[in-house]
This record gives sequence, structure tokens and C-alpha cells, in this order.
Amino acid sequence: MSIVNWLNRLFGLPLEQSPVEKVIDKLPHDGEVEKVYQARWVWYHTILAAEIFFTNILLIAILIVVSVK
Repeated sequence: MSIVNWLNRLFGLPLEQSPVEKVIDKLPHDGEVEKVYQARWVWYHTILAAEIFFTNILLIAILIVVSVK
């Protein structure tokens, strides 16, 4: 316990939350966790699909250049 918290208790002032408690308070609730996971899953796989698409285009271009030579 820090000195500031000890003094706040001594004078009856409200206690400050620790940084860990502040982070825990900002976490989504149980029902929201699944929605956040699903949204991130969709975005991750959309970006991955776009990268694979451009990689395939590049590979096809390399194949065409090599076959023409």
C-alpha cells in the first residue's frame, strides 16, 4: 500500500484505483468478449485473404515472365 492510499484512508478521502484495477474496469463484459473476438477474427481473415490474393497475382506474374523467356 502506498503512502498516498494510507493518507487517503486516514483523512477519509476516496481511494484511487490502482492501474491494474483501472484496466480491469475497462475490459468488456462476458457477452461483449465474444463479439469483440468475432469482429477481430473477421478483420484478421479479411486482411489475410487480401494478402494471399496479391501474393497469388505476383506469383502468376512471375510464372508468366519466366515462361515467356
